[in-house]
Amino acid sequence: MNKIIAIGILLLSATVFAQKNSPNISYSMPALEVGFKWNTMDISGATSNKQEIGFQLGGSTVLNLTPSIGLKTGLFYSERPFRSETLGIETKGKLTYVEVPVFFMLKFEEYAGIYLGPSLAIKMGDEVNRGSLSEIKSTIIPITIGAQFKFTPSLGINIFFENTSGDLAKGLSNSRAAGVNLMIAFD
Repeated sequence: MNKIIAIGILLLSATVFAQKNSPNISYSMPALEVGFKWNTMDISGATSNKQEIGFQLGGSTVLNLTPSIGLKTGLFYSERPFRSETLGIETKGKLTYVEVPVFFMLKFEEYAGIYLGPSLAIKMGDEVNRGSLSEIKSTIIPITIGAQFKFTPSLGINIFFENTSGDLAKGLSNSRAAGVNLMIAFD
């Protein structure tokens, strides 16, 4: 976890101290993001799959390709929790990842836009309250659609929907989430 925090701080420092409109790179909306996502997964043999709340923390920025099109990227710690019930027995757990998003963003203004794209998510850990998980995929590629905007020069919100199709581990598949992050902007 300390490595993740250190990498996040490095990413944010590089973004904050870089020249905003240098001839080599132009970026906008650099921010620290922290929030929650309501996640569910399909668990084989379960009679009921339920939502669980996961935590997300990281830094992001939008690399401007044109004044209205950008590439939103960053580095995030992200949890994908799950819960199911089978014959009155509850199974709970979560998978944790380090994620690098690569979202194409349509910017309406310097402070608002919508985005769509994949993330590269690398597994950090897993836990389950009974039994154990096996055949856990070390990398997954969730697809995300979302919108973000700043409502003050230093505060904003990022709202998103995420889908990861296919298996994440043996008997665990199709992770879906809706999330909201508070953005602390450094523009």
